[in-house]
Formats: sequence, C-alpha cells, structure tokens
Amino acid sequence: MTKKESLFIKTYTAVFSAIILFSTMLVKFSTGLGEGYIHFGDCFIYLSACILPFPYCLIAGALGGALADILGGFAIWAIPTAIIKMLIALPFAITCKNNKSHKILNKKTALMPIISGIISILGYFIAECILYSVASATLSLIGNTIQAVASGFLFLIIAKATDKINLKSKISKGV
Repeated sequence: MTKKESLFIKTYTAVFSAIILFSTMLVKFSTGLGEGYIHFGDCFIYLSACILPFPYCLIAGALGGALADILGGFAIWAIPTAIIKMLIALPFAITCKNNKSHKILNKKTALMPIISGIISILGYFIAECILYSVASATLSLIGNTIQAVASGFLFLIIAKATDKINLKSKISKGV
C-alpha cells in the first residue's frame, strides 16, 4: 500500500467513524424501555465494513460507537460497545473482503444484518449481565432486538441507495 493509499483509507476511516458517531448520537428514537434507543449508527458500521478494508472497518465501528457512548454520557458502555461494534462489522468484512464488485448490496450482504444483529443482541446481553444484572439484561433484550432489526432494514435501504450512486466504486478509485 502506498503512502497516498494509506492516507486515503485512514481518512475514510475517520469519516466513517464520524458518521457512525453522529448517526448514533443525533438520530435516535427511544424504545420506551429504560435508556435504550434505536439509532442509525449500526447500519453505517455495516456500510463501512462493505467499503473499507480490514481492519479499518472494525476501527471505524469501534471508534464511532465508543465515542457516541462517551459523549452521550454512557462512558461505562464504551469498552463493551467498542468490542461489540467490531464484532458486528466482522461478518460484513469477511463477506465483502473478496467481493470485487462495486456493488454493496448482494445476496450475502443482505443476510449479514441477521448475523450481526444476533451478535449485537448477545453482546449487549452479556455486557449488561456483567455491568448490571441478568434481570436488567433480560429486560433490554426487546430494545436490543428492535435496534438490530431496524439497523438491518436501514442498511438494506442505504446500501441500495449507495449502489445507485456507485459510492463504493467512487471511493475505490481514490485509493
């Protein structure tokens, strides 16, 4: 990788981190269950994992998600969130790794929100069991499931839209 390519990828990693941060913090809807909320951040983690090379997509997800927790007043969640966000990006990163197509949405990536959603639900369940209690974690399952399903649908919509404007192709040409 040339110095120019490295700088380009690091810049896009920072851009995706910022998009994930702001789409998590600023565009959110309460689930009505405790402090849980639905946000757009995860769908941008999925998108970044389809565009950025490994491990940069993991870094973007972890950084954006953890910073959203810290800046949003939930610093106790920053480390679990960083780990979980890396893990939810992983199925997309693996699937998209050898995809030479400039399309983001395909049969495989359309199924990845299911796997990533399960990872997110289980990850936050385990983290909440450790941080609080099993009872609290059990109550959060509904909100975490709503979040995972909403993220999956949003990813499908955004991936289809970005494919229409050839975003992946345009980013790849810069590298």
